[in-house]
Amino acid sequence: MSGKNRAMYLDASHQFTKRECEIPEPAQDEVLIKIAANGICGSDIHFYSEGRLGNFVVSKPYIPGHEASGTVVATGSGVKRFSTGEKVVIEPGIPCGRCTVCMSGRYNLCPDVVFLSAPPINGTFCDYICVRSDFVFSVPENMSLEHAALVEPAAVAVHSVNRAGALNGKTGLVFGAGPIGLLTLQAFKAAGGGRVICVDIMDNRLEIAAKLGADEVINPKNAPKLENLADVVFETAGSTVTTAQLFTAARVGASVVQVGWPVGNHVNMNIADLLDKELTYTGVNRYANAYPPAIQYICDGRIDVKPLITHTFDFEDTPHAFQFAKENPDKVIKVVIKN
Repeated sequence: MSGKNRAMYLDASHQFTKRECEIPEPAQDEVLIKIAANGICGSDIHFYSEGRLGNFVVSKPYIPGHEASGTVVATGSGVKRFSTGEKVVIEPGIPCGRCTVCMSGRYNLCPDVVFLSAPPINGTFCDYICVRSDFVFSVPENMSLEHAALVEPAAVAVHSVNRAGALNGKTGLVFGAGPIGLLTLQAFKAAGGGRVICVDIMDNRLEIAAKLGADEVINPKNAPKLENLADVVFETAGSTVTTAQLFTAARVGASVVQVGWPVGNHVNMNIADLLDKELTYTGVNRYANAYPPAIQYICDGRIDVKPLITHTFDFEDTPHAFQFAKENPDKVIKVVIKN
């Protein structure tokens, strides 16, 4: 295929460089996708501003991005279920598909998973990318590709809710009203949860949470200690402060789901509450088998992604978009970059 493939490379000094690369050729089991839109994830901002997230470090220039949508422009010889021009989204964690973990259905925990945009693996801030076809999903023609870029974070929310177990009208509490928190609020209700409380220190985010169905919003700056409030408690902020409050906020016998990744990895927590209340504390590592329900929830309106997209930028303005997202957390929910 002729033409150019623009790609934005991020280096260890926090600088972007645009390169024009060759358009890749799909292997037998791959789909070549022309990227239409990318969401900027919180992990992208960590790599941009700090050069690392957890055990992943930016040691050489790489292409970030994994919240991507686009259209199929070519398929490998062994791919039968996609046609050119079809709208698709990419599930960016590509497992081996053969190990015991993959075969058990929990393929997100595959020790050999290749995750697009986890340094040094290149991601989706480019014009064209080849992806193994079993991790590409069709979206309906009437779904905008801008909205489709949020299927990936919606899948995080769906998986987080699945990890909580049976909901059956239970009360939920979500720490953090950023993109993942607002999606978790909606996914919780979509999956049968009842009343939801959202907690955040930014009033503008709490206003959006209320519009998206939160039954109660709490700014902890203006509230007493959060105790025994919910049957299911989610931490989506990635904060040591909120993580430390999880067991106190949970009711007896509750489920507590750690979605966010606290900075520094170590948190002082009151284990007495965990034991006394016999809580179930569950971790979340991305998602598995969550793309189909995420797409369905967005299509049927149970998850509304439109209010989350607060800012859009052109691909050529990617460096400015990252800087803006980093410097304006009080204004930004989700930034989408359009090719």
